[in-house]
Amino acid sequence: MKSNALLKTLGFLALAATPVVAGTAPAPKNPIAPCPNDDLGINASLGYDSSYVWRGVNFGSNWVSAGLNGDILLVGGAGEDGAGSTSLLWDVNWGFLAGDNDAFTPAFAGIGVPFNDSNSFQRLQMAASFAHDFGPATVSLGYRYFLNMGDLADQKVWNGPTVFGNSYHGMNDTQEVFLGVNTSVGPIDLASSANYDMTNGGWYFDLTASTTVAITDSISFVPSFNVGYVASYSWQFTPDAANSFLGGAGGIFGSGVAESGGDSISGWTAANIRLAFPIKLNSRATLTPYVAVNMPMGALSNVAQSSQSNAALAGVGINPPSTGFETVWYAGAALTIRF
Repeated sequence: MKSNALLKTLGFLALAATPVVAGTAPAPKNPIAPCPNDDLGINASLGYDSSYVWRGVNFGSNWVSAGLNGDILLVGGAGEDGAGSTSLLWDVNWGFLAGDNDAFTPAFAGIGVPFNDSNSFQRLQMAASFAHDFGPATVSLGYRYFLNMGDLADQKVWNGPTVFGNSYHGMNDTQEVFLGVNTSVGPIDLASSANYDMTNGGWYFDLTASTTVAITDSISFVPSFNVGYVASYSWQFTPDAANSFLGGAGGIFGSGVAESGGDSISGWTAANIRLAFPIKLNSRATLTPYVAVNMPMGALSNVAQSSQSNAALAGVGINPPSTGFETVWYAGAALTIRF
């Protein structure tokens, strides 16, 4: 009898401990609220480069820049069906040559020309693209706009006065469309792009290979290699500026180097090697110092020699610079904060 009473008591206790709804756990007395996702997907950056090297050409020294970029998920793919995801990527960047020390303006040896041999340059760049992750690779298609400002780009200043019958500097504000592909081969990340200049005409292509090596939990080493190729490209200089006296009969790109008309180049641009050291300061901020070398190739590598050998200009007191097209070692750092 005692054993039967004990079994009945245990059965009652087990029934009382069973949840009302089968298959569900009882709710905790003090549930922990989930942490809200406060990541807006926006990165803010502030950077300094000892030389502004853009698409193989050194535009000048002491480049200071600030930017914002982000991504907006439009379609989230289901992992089980391999659908991938589609995002809208955007970025805005503004920079300027601190000290107005551009690499293109020649020095004038007291010939009465009202030009300085150092001119200001600022650039606002805005871009947006759709990117789809296919799994093995991510493909993006987008639009980019460049607003070139300052004395170097001001057509009213430089394309108005003429020297020896030739216009001086000038850059067009430029619209581009681009196609990009990012993928990985083992530890190597590969990125390539094709960019068409709708304003000035011409193509710019590039390929970048990089890898990331963790040194500590907060410090990494990222070596990268980039090479570029152009087809009838002018780096956004106006035809008048590209045909100016800076490089002789061949215009800004050097005598005998540019194509017919002297306002564009086709061929390899430069090989660029960069060693970066991202330092994770906290969960949101990263400081990335780097050192790099840019080595012009092909037709672009001949521009400096052509400029230096222009005896006709030197004879009348004009000294064309070559620094924009020579090998340059440079360094810099960028601070990025994610919101």
